[in-house]
Amino acid sequence: MTTHSRAGLVLLAGVVAVAGTACAATRSLLAPDPTVRPADAAWVLIENPRFPDVASEPEYVWVEEGKIPTTMKSLVFGKSSLLAPPDKITKYGKPPGDGRVSALQAGAFKVETPVAVAAAPGGPRTDATGGAGARPSTRGYVVFVDTSRVVIDLAEPDGVKVGTKVSVRRANIAIVHPISGQSLGELDEEVAIGRVIEVRDKYSVVEIQKAIAGAPVHEKDRVVLR
Repeated sequence: MTTHSRAGLVLLAGVVAVAGTACAATRSLLAPDPTVRPADAAWVLIENPRFPDVASEPEYVWVEEGKIPTTMKSLVFGKSSLLAPPDKITKYGKPPGDGRVSALQAGAFKVETPVAVAAAPGGPRTDATGGAGARPSTRGYVVFVDTSRVVIDLAEPDGVKVGTKVSVRRANIAIVHPISGQSLGELDEEVAIGRVIEVRDKYSVVEIQKAIAGAPVHEKDRVVLR
């Protein structure tokens, strides 16, 4: 056997080994680690190696950060080359189980968190986004859901009284700048309207008066005093 022939066989064996590794990684791509809860894992949205060979497979999939598969593309350009662009992240939504987005992709997608400013004793909690002269809106969250009533984490110090109107809102669509790829926050929608019927020291009870399009109220939905 010539030197060139032996070199060709070595190269072929290397390609076969790489292909085998990529196939094994692909087979375990959608199999989550049963010992890790989705909310505790860091996730990335990547190109699905099975697409388009398998018609039923999506173009992009969420995988745990440590399970990014090895493919020919990732071997040449690095695993970051498999990460989905910002517009795809907007389309595919949040990771499974409300898991957190890995720092590898956090710059392209993040969940908006309301920012609160310190209030004087007895003053309401308000958003810090309102500028000079703007009327601040008091916001909180739904912490418990009953049949026709919900409990919110706002009380008398936040300006809540019996009869106060409450708008229940839910963030549904992540807004990503089409040029810079920067997350601009989330577009929310009103899912219910209610009235405060009881005020306690640290929470209030709201009676739901109208559900928008029949949408149920969930824990962690936002509430805004009207």
